[in-house]
Amino acid sequence: METDYRSYHFTWKDWVEYLVRIAIKGMIIGYLFYDSLEMCIICIPFFVVDYREMKKDKLKKQKRELTLQFKSMMEALVTSLTAGYSLERAFSDARQDMAFIYKEDAMIFRELDEIIAGLKVNIPVEKLLKDFGDKSGVEDIQNFANVVTAAKRSGGNLIRIIEKTVRSISDKISLEEEMETMITGKKLEEKIMMVMPYGILLYLRISNGGFLDVLYHNVFGIVLMTVFLMGVYLANVWATKIMDIPV
Repeated sequence: METDYRSYHFTWKDWVEYLVRIAIKGMIIGYLFYDSLEMCIICIPFFVVDYREMKKDKLKKQKRELTLQFKSMMEALVTSLTAGYSLERAFSDARQDMAFIYKEDAMIFRELDEIIAGLKVNIPVEKLLKDFGDKSGVEDIQNFANVVTAAKRSGGNLIRIIEKTVRSISDKISLEEEMETMITGKKLEEKIMMVMPYGILLYLRISNGGFLDVLYHNVFGIVLMTVFLMGVYLANVWATKIMDIPV
């Protein structure tokens, strides 16, 4: 069955992770913001946002992994092409070389197997790469497929064109990795800042529980705490968007 990498489907492990996450989050919000277990149940419909964000993160991670695996595949292709093999033969060699790097269930092996199987029944390599690029949703893979298609049609120096393209795409991917590394510290700071409001409320409840009684079990307190909770959420969304690197 053909895999579409432009979407992500939850596995049973993802569902367990999601349910545990919202259960813990619901209890924390119910205890710290409303002092009410009933609020855990009332908050459940709002956790659909967590589902969407988690799915978005999983999809981004999937595309990132596929991009890095594709980078390794391109480098292996260049090695085979430089050794004098045809582009079609290079894919078989690339798969053998990458078996030393990735596990057999890696996404790139699934795609390489489809390309190799297609080549055996005389499907043009440019069509196979275009199909891969379309379902990947990754710009670098689509660009590589377009370059191979153009090189095949123009009859130019295929090896030289591919080498130059691979070098350009690899540099771009490496730059994105460096950017991701640079902002890792800032992302950690952002997570700490988002935890602080909960930490402050927890400290107040433990050290002086009666101090917050005026905010619980009355309309004014519920409204104020809800506004405060929305502020924390919006700050989290804003910080996430600032440090987001599109894939």
